[in-house]
Amino acid sequence: MKVSLIMPTINVTDELELFLKSLKEQTYKDFELIAVDQNKDDKAYKILEKYENDFEIKYMKSDRKGLSLNRNRGLLVMDGSIAGFPDDDCEYQPDTLEKVVKFFKENEDKRIYSCRTLERGKDYGTGIMAEQNVKLTKGNIEKTVKSITFFVNYTYEDIVLFDENLGVGSVFGSGEETDYVLTLLHKGYKGEYFADDIIFHPAKKGNYDDLDRAYKYALGYGALVKKEVLGRKNFFYYFKFLKRIFRSIAGIILTKNRKYHKTVLKGRIEGFNKYK
Repeated sequence: MKVSLIMPTINVTDELELFLKSLKEQTYKDFELIAVDQNKDDKAYKILEKYENDFEIKYMKSDRKGLSLNRNRGLLVMDGSIAGFPDDDCEYQPDTLEKVVKFFKENEDKRIYSCRTLERGKDYGTGIMAEQNVKLTKGNIEKTVKSITFFVNYTYEDIVLFDENLGVGSVFGSGEETDYVLTLLHKGYKGEYFADDIIFHPAKKGNYDDLDRAYKYALGYGALVKKEVLGRKNFFYYFKFLKRIFRSIAGIILTKNRKYHKTVLKGRIEGFNKYK
């Protein structure tokens, strides 16, 4: 089973080198890296070029920025039956791909594998992820799936594309991976999450001063909720949405980061209202 790793890259150099080194060390060798380069310069290309004899690399230059858009470009040219979506600053363990392929070979009824992400050397990562192995459900996706941790077996299925309105570089700047896996679950895909399988990634702590980023991420969450509730009739997400709205209100009232929480509240409401 060939694995296609679809990696849009922008503004990353040293971290990209670490990821490529981790690919070189993979115990499972039947994979390709599809690098979609959004940089104006050739720095990423020069780094990738050093590994062209170590594993298969497909290089694409993109003149349009957008995470979902450029993942879709990679999906359309992949040769593998399994798709993964690494960031350009993550790091696989040597047996990451071996575990993914083994899972799919031993579980022919499953189409999604996901695992945990942590910062190397730490006991925390970006967001809170489940600490026990569980089946993937529509209710636990936010604690079992990050963009870098899930792989999809498309051996017997048509490839599903990302919603290009969601994700970094689009109007609604987050939610793309949650939406993607929810789409698969609504289509009847089954999958599992493994808490002890780790993919390393720098932890991105909340920055209360970066209001632009907070607003765009909040827009994405509001848009995701509207798509899930109105488009797919998963009303459970509406209650999750209300919980976050109340949390933002509490943040405005009870914390010193009032401007941040006001921005997030505004973004979530406007994302829900504006997504079509």
